[in-house]
Amino acid sequence: MCTLTWLTTERGFELCFNRDEARGRSRAFPPKIYHVDGTRVLMPIDPDGMGTWIAANEHGLVVCLLNDYQHGHRVVPTRSRGQLVKSVSVAQRLSHVANIMMAQDMRDFSPFMLVAFAPDSASGSPVFPLAWRWNGRVLKEVNCLPPVVSSAVDIEAVAQARSDYLALQLRDASPVGTLLDYHRSHVPNQGHLSVCMHRDDASTVSLTHICVDTESVDMHYYDGSPCRVSTPQAAQLPLTADVASYLKTNTSTDTH
Repeated sequence: MCTLTWLTTERGFELCFNRDEARGRSRAFPPKIYHVDGTRVLMPIDPDGMGTWIAANEHGLVVCLLNDYQHGHRVVPTRSRGQLVKSVSVAQRLSHVANIMMAQDMRDFSPFMLVAFAPDSASGSPVFPLAWRWNGRVLKEVNCLPPVVSSAVDIEAVAQARSDYLALQLRDASPVGTLLDYHRSHVPNQGHLSVCMHRDDASTVSLTHICVDTESVDMHYYDGSPCRVSTPQAAQLPLTADVASYLKTNTSTDTH
């Protein structure tokens, strides 16, 4: 029950993440900077498991986790998946994410899809997402394009509706502001198909907008349904000098 989108900008990249949760779930603590194994990490915290679903670090790496209802096998978890995101959040490069993932005992976690972004000199773009899916039995790297969608209800219809609307938005509007408008939308109507999701048992509880540019990571956190909350809580994390230099050298005016 989440939606993730991203795009490349003139100075780096940005992404948006709608977190959908069951009604009655504890309200998350807003983002702030934490020190995790010597790395500065910007993230909100879920008080139920003291983990997180999204994190960005001083190396420009961003990690997002979605539940994977549609591909998952039954698992009795012993650890919160939010703890996995915290573990991965210390990575400096995408290759480090893979190493951390492989070192984990995945049998501890319920099924998920984890997507990571980073300024990576091995790629031809300043944003190079990689994704891994754990279905309860096998962990494998998978390809993904925006939007990445999870839903416990009617996943095929939900994914199709949100994909169709994103394609329409990107075709007819400037990329600037498009993602935020998309994540607040009630197309085709306010309900389980819309990106800003509303069901009797669950709803979109927050929107996180992250911008990585040539100087810093900026996280804008909309605490509540995106259709109702217009003012975010903002936090900023300066990038390390080497990452800032890489982005200044490799970013361009092309967007996609």
